[in-house]
Amino acid sequence: MTLCSLFLRNFRNYREAYIQFAPGVNLFYGRNAEGKTNLLEAIFFLSTGRSFRTTHLDELILQGERYFYIEASFSKDGIEQTLKISYDGTSRHLQLNATVYRGFLHLLGLLPHILYTPEDIDLIRGGPNERRRFLDLYLAQIDPLYVHHWLRYMRAMKQRNCLLRAHDESGIESWEAIMALSGAYLLQKREQAIADLVPFIEQASMRLSADKEQLSIHYRPAGISSKCPPGEYADRLKKNLASLRKKEAMLGATLSGPHRDDIRLELSGKEVKTYASEGQKRSCIASMRLGQWERYSAMNAAPPLLSIDDFGVHLDEERQARLNAELGRLGQVFLTSPFEAHAISSTSFAKFHISQGNIV
Repeated sequence: MTLCSLFLRNFRNYREAYIQFAPGVNLFYGRNAEGKTNLLEAIFFLSTGRSFRTTHLDELILQGERYFYIEASFSKDGIEQTLKISYDGTSRHLQLNATVYRGFLHLLGLLPHILYTPEDIDLIRGGPNERRRFLDLYLAQIDPLYVHHWLRYMRAMKQRNCLLRAHDESGIESWEAIMALSGAYLLQKREQAIADLVPFIEQASMRLSADKEQLSIHYRPAGISSKCPPGEYADRLKKNLASLRKKEAMLGATLSGPHRDDIRLELSGKEVKTYASEGQKRSCIASMRLGQWERYSAMNAAPPLLSIDDFGVHLDEERQARLNAELGRLGQVFLTSPFEAHAISSTSFAKFHISQGNIV
């Protein structure tokens, strides 16, 4: 799978820009605040239908304009394809080749993409919602049914919370039944995803640390015992919801379920958040992203796209050198950096200078 070209109109600080990519490593360099990360944001949008910097699509529109437009050509399974996306402040339009869709959900899984940014440190420093988002986005790109159940669960929980705040239990069981069914699907898929990711993340951490450290990750479901068989998740969730109604009615919120799950990260049996150094924490994040990339590649014939924002600032010198040496085997890669010179091992390597929304 290769992203061949990208055209932007009124996207962030790009009034109009066109770029053709190399099939290997693509480096966007230039001073800060010139538009390098905006290119990664556009590529991420092609893969997910969302930004990794804001939840408000209006912020992606060039100031003073009424819409943004993204067009990309890519090759997948030997077939050349075209993708067009636009947003005018109210309507979302998506066209894949000759097929038109309303909304961006159909983008998920089309161009699998791993993004590694300095803000990923929040996977360790931040709350459980950051780690759930890591897991949810990973699953959303490989399992369309996961997105269906996640939306179904969240909608049902919203209705249940409204009834809890109104101290009205009429009809609440029907919403709890939906939450239990879809919640059980989320739990099973998350548990399996962690089990699948663990060996790849462990291997990546060993490579980056020269076999000195091994990162392990553990799934921590909320409200379900680790001894509960997967086949009983739905019944257990349903019983938990019923037993907690009175307590949750006082708070007007659902306290137990997949929306409160967490992941525990450990180095040598100790929690990364509490015991690891800053350098070790950043190395753990790199291992998680590389592990994701390896797992995607093992599942599919074509590797996913890989983007690294602020390349060269995440890791210490030795670990950075090991990461540089791996880039040549990681398929199509997109990097941003203030610096033009990087020791990158790749036979297909292109550099683009970014200055005030212009690409050279």
